[in-house]
Amino acid sequence: MLYRSLMRNVRLAALALSLAAGVSPGWAAPESITVALPGDFPSLNPSRDTSPLGFNYRLNVFDQLTALQQNGDMRPRLAEEWSFSEDLTEWTFKLRDDVKFHDGSPLTAKDVVWTVEYILNDPQSPTRTFLNLVSEVELVDDRTVLFRLKQPYAIFHRQISFINIMPQAYFEEVGEEGFAAKPIGSGPYRVVEWIKDDRLVLEANADYWGGAPAIKTATFRPIPAEASRAASLASGEVDLVTSLPPSLLEQMRNSPGIEAGQAPGSRVIFAAFNVNTPPLDNAKVREAIDVAIDREAIAQQLLRGLGKATGMMIPPNNIGYDPSFTPTPYDPELAKKLVAESGYAGETISIQYPSNNIVMANEVVQAIAGYMTAAGLKVDIQPLEFTAFFPLWLQTKLDSMYMFAYGSTQYHGDTILTSMYEEGSRIYKVNPRIDELVKLQRTQTDVEEQKGTISEIFKLSNEDRYELPLYDEMQAFGMKEGLGYEPWPDGFVRLYEFE
Repeated sequence: MLYRSLMRNVRLAALALSLAAGVSPGWAAPESITVALPGDFPSLNPSRDTSPLGFNYRLNVFDQLTALQQNGDMRPRLAEEWSFSEDLTEWTFKLRDDVKFHDGSPLTAKDVVWTVEYILNDPQSPTRTFLNLVSEVELVDDRTVLFRLKQPYAIFHRQISFINIMPQAYFEEVGEEGFAAKPIGSGPYRVVEWIKDDRLVLEANADYWGGAPAIKTATFRPIPAEASRAASLASGEVDLVTSLPPSLLEQMRNSPGIEAGQAPGSRVIFAAFNVNTPPLDNAKVREAIDVAIDREAIAQQLLRGLGKATGMMIPPNNIGYDPSFTPTPYDPELAKKLVAESGYAGETISIQYPSNNIVMANEVVQAIAGYMTAAGLKVDIQPLEFTAFFPLWLQTKLDSMYMFAYGSTQYHGDTILTSMYEEGSRIYKVNPRIDELVKLQRTQTDVEEQKGTISEIFKLSNEDRYELPLYDEMQAFGMKEGLGYEPWPDGFVRLYEFE
């Protein structure tokens, strides 16, 4: 079976246009742009970072074999075409022949094989999660790579889009620390300067295979405080804020020279538990917390409509989303009853969360803590910077209860299942039946059949209550008038889309 576009020349021309010139006619790209983000990047080594914030860096500086489109389809990027065996265990990718790294050296299949093997051999690499089904990667020739998988996987072409191709020769010359300090990719932008917690400066790659990007220089600035991001936009210090607080959205809309709006997001805000720690190992305590939370009040009143209460851990724009999953009804009296029946002995339940990665995170957690306290539970709120929280989440080292946001950058429920539901993922206790079904849905090429399996998984998950879906996140953004930014659901800034 072979993936092909209608004609090779049409395909390459369309890809160059979409990557380099943007997808929306009429956008007016400035020569330079400054973008405010809620936090800084944990690392510039793409094999050591899977953070959502890091996609703003990785998608612009590195190339991947495949790339997501805004409608959820997959398109070629480094790979011109790909094929797979009937049993879905062998995937072959044919590379473009005109790609160069930022130091001028050619990108070949050797770099792809080396990147994959480097990640597989690095126990500290969080991106290993996205290669956990790869048993072997083989160099066929300078332009062809073969992946052999441990089991059938119907959407491997989506999963491989998480792997950013690095230059073997340069990496081995400078070492891991040297590469993290001065990374080189093959993407539309090159790194000029990174001052931790202050700025990352990128410069357009004039020799990019997809054409030189319209924006010549771009600066990403980490500004954790929501009000500070809005103030920076109002003062002209930054041109684009991808995450505004709901309380300031209307004010930004009425500010001269600024455009502000909202759009669907791709993340679900959820609460989850270390179910090996009392009292959260008690099913009645988890159920009490579930029914104690008024999701509608949080989404519609506290967040002023920039949230939609949900009963599923997959956002609406993902394959696998099932609208029949409704939010858990708010029932404070049942919550008190369950706490009383549980034998709860007054243990403190800490709630850890990234304070600068979720809009109004502090206020949302305070509301949740208030609901839990009203149910008879003792709560301790523990905010963390995202860069401190994320490694704890990756390594399943959170103490008790936590709140986080997660979604699929490949717009498919498998990302969430791979990351949070099967053995070896960020899970504190494995449900064997869920683990079995996660592996089953990967083998299903019939989309409707696959959706049915995914729905069964989340039905079981909602019964376990190891994770509690709270609300689908909406995006509130602001920009300098005329900038023409149109957010994708994932909220990542693809600088190469401006024309």
